[in-house]
Amino acid sequence: MRSIFFSFIFLIGAHLLQAQPTAVDKNDLYTYERTYDLGNNHRITLGIFDEFKSLVYLDLKTLKLGALVPIQNNIFRDNNDSSKIFTFSRDKENNVSSLMIVENSKPIFAKRIFAHSRRAVSFKSDKKILKGDLYIPSAKAPHAAIVFAHGSGPATRSVAFFTTYFLQLGIAVLTFDKQGAGESGGDWQTASFGELANDVVAAVQLLKKEKNINPKQIGVLGNSQGGWIGSMAAARSKDIAFLLMRVGSGENVMETMLHENRGIALADGFNEKEIEEMITLDRSFMNTTLQGKSWEQGDSVIQSYNNAGWFKQVYPKPRIKSTGSEKNWAWLQKHLLYDSYDYLKKVKVPVLWMMAEKDWNVNSQKSYPRVDDALKKAGNKDFTVKIIPNSGHSSLLAKTGYYNEPFSWEYAAGFWDTMKDWLHKRKLTR
Repeated sequence: MRSIFFSFIFLIGAHLLQAQPTAVDKNDLYTYERTYDLGNNHRITLGIFDEFKSLVYLDLKTLKLGALVPIQNNIFRDNNDSSKIFTFSRDKENNVSSLMIVENSKPIFAKRIFAHSRRAVSFKSDKKILKGDLYIPSAKAPHAAIVFAHGSGPATRSVAFFTTYFLQLGIAVLTFDKQGAGESGGDWQTASFGELANDVVAAVQLLKKEKNINPKQIGVLGNSQGGWIGSMAAARSKDIAFLLMRVGSGENVMETMLHENRGIALADGFNEKEIEEMITLDRSFMNTTLQGKSWEQGDSVIQSYNNAGWFKQVYPKPRIKSTGSEKNWAWLQKHLLYDSYDYLKKVKVPVLWMMAEKDWNVNSQKSYPRVDDALKKAGNKDFTVKIIPNSGHSSLLAKTGYYNEPFSWEYAAGFWDTMKDWLHKRKLTR
């Protein structure tokens, strides 16, 4: 198998990792998180991105994003433009009070708006202790709230401007370290989707006890793998009031992974005949796991194709049984047949399910009718299923959506507005 897990970075990926020259204390970074008003209906919102260990911003007007690389205390440069400098000012109490952005030698002053509070929280799910952060807007309570259902991999609590985006709409946010990642107990590599869904439900239960949170307006935002987990959580819990979904699959895990593998092969330049052989191999390999066979039997399926002209390019190194490969094998046996359709048939709360037109992690064209049909079968009276044009799995502008396409650094039009308008119409925003 060429791909076992989807790319786990929530927003931006390895494109940002190369930009970070020095580490910055996270407690200091928290002080910069906020939305800033540049005037003329122009705002940017900044949040910590754990994968980058620094700040990233979203320009709410242009839909462009960027990474802030620290130069010195309170001063950062834009990852994409070294001449674009962000300088933060602090008041007598050492609180960040304003921002000056210098671009092309022209300074723009930005006012810090939409105050919020943040505190670290911990809660129990099954026998595990999970830890995260709870953000609450400083505006008049009670507030609607959102819990994040992460994508695959060791996702942690700081998910960049997604947090501050909801805060500037007056919505509280609880984001936590996935089990086995960050400070949370457990093991994401062996946890079932059911266990991960229980974690989301446990987070919702924590929010219900918060005096500043409206217990009837707690929702879940799922991302990628979070499509299965968020659907399952919403089907299980009567306390989840709405479900937002970003690029969640409407197919089972097996079909979704086969679609992803096809996209990888296309991006790598293989021809259609070669790709069909690869997909046949992948399907046979996955069926071996579903039949309860051993890692060695699965490996023999792969080796049966070792005379194919493409084999050494796809498998350049000998496959070796290891703790990691055994965990992957067990993960496949446990998860391949998980299907969001089975759970969406039980979801009656309002749902916004957004997909990407050029998504090679999730097959949007096949997922759309299945999500739509499942919610109709549930008797759901309030759901929207939408494919965002010209967007890839990251929801950014994309031409092909292939993993090796140059990074666009700009969100596709329609993603943020669709979510904001949907929330506003249901009176979940300030």
